[in-house]
Amino acid sequence: MLKRFAQATKQYLERVQNPIPPSEKLLFTFKTEKDLARWSTFSDQEFGGQSEASLALSQTPAETACFSGRYSTEVANPSGTRMKRSGFVGINSVETGEQLDIDEYDHVVFRVKGDGRKYIANLRTENWLVGGRSHDVWQAFLFARKGQWQTVAIPLQHFLLTWKGQLVEQKTEINAKRVISVGVSLAGGDALQPPGNFNLGLEWIKAERRLHGLQEH
Repeated sequence: MLKRFAQATKQYLERVQNPIPPSEKLLFTFKTEKDLARWSTFSDQEFGGQSEASLALSQTPAETACFSGRYSTEVANPSGTRMKRSGFVGINSVETGEQLDIDEYDHVVFRVKGDGRKYIANLRTENWLVGGRSHDVWQAFLFARKGQWQTVAIPLQHFLLTWKGQLVEQKTEINAKRVISVGVSLAGGDALQPPGNFNLGLEWIKAERRLHGLQEH
């Protein structure tokens, strides 16, 4: 409770001193091992799947990272688990107890190098009603052309509330003041994601205010 109060006070003082926030806010970079320590990987191996994922620094170009591995919808022991099909991998920023406030911005922007796959951008936020006792997961597709570095801007309004990967029909507003974690994942089964290797380059993630609704450049 005291930590949340201190953070809210800090944010209030920052807004008083800077009533007009800058047009962008740098959230994450992928330049150093210290940067990568702020992230964790996950995969369906926790539930008997066979996908693999890693996050490592890249040599070319420098000061970037690579989210890579192998995507599979197979399970290791189909007869020994209730899961018959699988297929998901991802990275999440580590939860520190401090939230990101991106309420003054309308886009989340990724500097990435695609591999032709359809990735998913994830925002984990505090629930409006019960606060830190419950988290909401918001997802939007992250499209990037194969083999090219690209700046991809996703409007906040394109993020949809999900529960265990399924869309929640109930209309609600994202709690952009209290973003707990940011992530990128690969999922969707054979129909969306062919099995095999994947490789997504990452340079930075920002929040931006784009008054003219520019999607990408």
